[in-house]
Amino acid sequence: MSGFDPGRIVVGFSLENGVVADLSIRSARPLSLATRFAGRPIEQAIEAVGLVNAVCGVSHAAALRHAAAAAGNRVIEAEEAARWRIRLAAERIAEHLRELVRLAPVAAFPVVRDALEASRKAARTGVVGDDIRAIGTAFGLVPDWLPALPDHTSPPDALTVADDTAVVAALVADTDFPSRPSLSGRHPETGPAARLGWSASVPGATDAARLVEAEAALGILLGGASNGRDFSDWLSANQTQNNTGYASVESPRGKLYYLAVVQGDGRLRDARVVAPTEWNFHPDGPFARTLKGFRPDGDAVTAIARLAAQFSPCVAVDVVPYGARDA
Repeated sequence: MSGFDPGRIVVGFSLENGVVADLSIRSARPLSLATRFAGRPIEQAIEAVGLVNAVCGVSHAAALRHAAAAAGNRVIEAEEAARWRIRLAAERIAEHLRELVRLAPVAAFPVVRDALEASRKAARTGVVGDDIRAIGTAFGLVPDWLPALPDHTSPPDALTVADDTAVVAALVADTDFPSRPSLSGRHPETGPAARLGWSASVPGATDAARLVEAEAALGILLGGASNGRDFSDWLSANQTQNNTGYASVESPRGKLYYLAVVQGDGRLRDARVVAPTEWNFHPDGPFARTLKGFRPDGDAVTAIARLAAQFSPCVAVDVVPYGARDA
């Protein structure tokens, strides 16, 4: 346990003739745990954010490490960069498997357990052991758990590396931007489904994307430190001004941004963070636009909670009815 309250997303709704008519989405979570470590040496802050962020902790640590290096206009050595590639790939496998295991039959649990242990170990250490074979075994079972994916619909308004310049400029200019990030005329979606050209609103798309991404990440692990893949679509970083840098990381749950100010003595002075949840659960974001007009099948609270889960929230989601007009 980290001792930090990660907060939650609260979704309120009402029904009219069985359809969601009114809704509200409120974020009740800290915007940047990284700011709690201002004044500490950057190495301590990097380790701390990795520990206190129970979900996607490696991605948070990688983002702060690369943002801090960019702030000082320093290049991360090849050996360290290779370890980050392994750690990020292993984290993606672990997070995706953790989500997919809910679909698994009881008999498959021991296989998935071994795969999770192997991927989590690699995520911690940046070293790939012989136990990595367990992951491939688990992937051989997963397709049997997944429902059939429907025909492709129109692609989502995906958040990509092409948006980094606009997002970072907004982060620098507006201290409130992390709470409700937005791009003019856009409703950006992020996460495994959006990265593969689907929207999480399509039933089954997120789980299918998790399997595809996890299998691709396994290829990175098997390639080890010699893997020559261009990693710029996973992680990018640059200096914005003296002592200030940013990094964007494609975490398992979506695009994560860090803006870091590092003092000349190597201490973290300030950090601003935009997590994937703030995009997907923006009051006028992709989840809200999917929920408006949604017709729940069965219990409304359960159905809406399941829909929310497909948008890969970083925290718990509370679904609260505030009056069904057709009751």
